[in-house]
Amino acid sequence: MEKEADAMANEDLCHSKLYINSRESPLVSAIMFAAGVLGNVAALVILEIRRRRDTRNGNMWRRSLFHVLIVALVVTDLAGTCLITPLVQLSYSLNSTLVGMSRNSDSVCSYFGVSMTFFSLATMSLLFSMALERCFAIGYPYLYSRYVTKKCAYIAIPVVFLLCTLFGLLPFAGFGKYVQYCPGTWCFIDMNPAERKHRVYANLYASLMLVLVLAIVACNGFVVYQLFRMYRRRRRNGGSMMPARSGGERRVMSIAEEVEHLILLVFMTIIFIICTLP
Repeated sequence: MEKEADAMANEDLCHSKLYINSRESPLVSAIMFAAGVLGNVAALVILEIRRRRDTRNGNMWRRSLFHVLIVALVVTDLAGTCLITPLVQLSYSLNSTLVGMSRNSDSVCSYFGVSMTFFSLATMSLLFSMALERCFAIGYPYLYSRYVTKKCAYIAIPVVFLLCTLFGLLPFAGFGKYVQYCPGTWCFIDMNPAERKHRVYANLYASLMLVLVLAIVACNGFVVYQLFRMYRRRRRNGGSMMPARSGGERRVMSIAEEVEHLILLVFMTIIFIICTLP
């Protein structure tokens, strides 16, 4: 009886479904894919335009750690969109689920699952790195100017990618499991598995994402508090600039420019949290 119940539950969740319901439409997926590609490409174009404009004006300081991190985030999100979403469209066009596209090996479903896991963790980790960078830049400018450079990004980004890759590959070592979800066009971590070790993996992923979200919110809150303190100090002292550093050179950055960075970070954080929390 228990085996039959488990089989019925799996069928309800489309774990073993081979064909897509003909009433399902690929329109929503296509719109999201187009929006993701266009949005990320537009972001890269805007960043490049600003970089060239600032280079012409002699403002090389803008090519800072924050700039490197945001470019890495946009490229990562664009890569995730291009490597994952076309499979959804292909699934609709063939009227076959991901499991049905590779019935003997489940390779397509496994690829989709590990890609989803990697890119979700990588994007949130890069967002956390950006929030942490702003936190140190605003709250601890002396330490930031002495120890934080663009080299930190060139080290942190590969480390983030490596750790996220290793985490995503754990189900292939028997710790965790990727399964197909309705309507059969996407695969992800089995969030309600029967085996304990698979439950531990699912809970670990959920906990990591929750910690990253809370850490990002905490860092952004700290930056808002520090900017408010700086604004009050500026009002009292009649000054409007604060010291900072990038690339080994001293520079000044107005509070307005820091607020611009914060607004961008908060906006991106809200988008990724909306997409991640479900």
